Amino acid sequence: MAIDAKLVAELRKLTGLPMMKCKTALVEAAGDIEQAIENLRKQGVKAAEKVAHRELKDGAVFLHATEDGACAVSLLCQTDFVAKSEDVVAYGNALAKDLYDNAPGDTGTGESLADFQLQGGGTVGEKQEEFALKLGENIQVGTYARFRTGSGSVSSYVHHNNKIACLVEFAGEGLAGHDAIAELGNDLGMQIAFHSRVKALTRDELDQEWVAKEREVFYAQTEKMPEDKRDQITEGKLTKHLKEVVLLEQPFIKNDKETVTSRVEAVAKETGTGLTVKRFARIAAGV
Repeated sequence: MAIDAKLVAELRKLTGLPMMKCKTALVEAAGDIEQAIENLRKQGVKAAEKVAHRELKDGAVFLHATEDGACAVSLLCQTDFVAKSEDVVAYGNALAKDLYDNAPGDTGTGESLADFQLQGGGTVGEKQEEFALKLGENIQVGTYARFRTGSGSVSSYVHHNNKIACLVEFAGEGLAGHDAIAELGNDLGMQIAFHSRVKALTRDELDQEWVAKEREVFYAQTEKMPEDKRDQITEGKLTKHLKEVVLLEQPFIKNDKETVTSRVEAVAKETGTGLTVKRFARIAAGV
């Protein structure tokens, strides 16, 4: 049957799908736009199932920041071309804001967001089906972090490749308006982006089971050492390793003669704010 161009345009406006796909859907639904939408949704589910196994080698990060905090989220996909596409970029930016406003927690993964309601309509799961149908590619939410603060401040950093975003929350009083704190936030964001193995702010925050396993590995490496030296050598190796994964113990990125802790203390003294690092997050896609 002949399908009116206005009807095709209306379906395209409602679904965001290409004109030809909308026209085909309307032909199959005999011009019934509601039936066409239902059929397209079913096709989207099938398309999502079809591409779900495809490896997510690429992606991008998106950031929404305000005076009171920030939210960073990663979208994972198969190709860089799709990661930079207008539709995906618009979705990523909208999702970062939606999560900042209504995220179910301060950190999470895409697996927990399938039913998350988007302010523009639909859910994350439905958006994934829409992209599978429209772009033929597997696009999923990776991880997100949302930091909001009261008396403190939140700094955000996005790496130049747009594949790593970092959030750093500072605690203290009167932090706003200090250039030194803003610079420190950017520097620490860059440091966290560079050190992909960073696991925790302090040693106390490390998973103790992981620490125990690392100790076992280093002890095994001392098998040919004198028995009375093995424990000492093991602890030395472990201490060196922990300094690489604990942010506050790492050498500061701009001056390896000082640690992150000493740099934070210097800025706190300079600004008279009692500045401390409260928490951080590293969100990455395709790296």
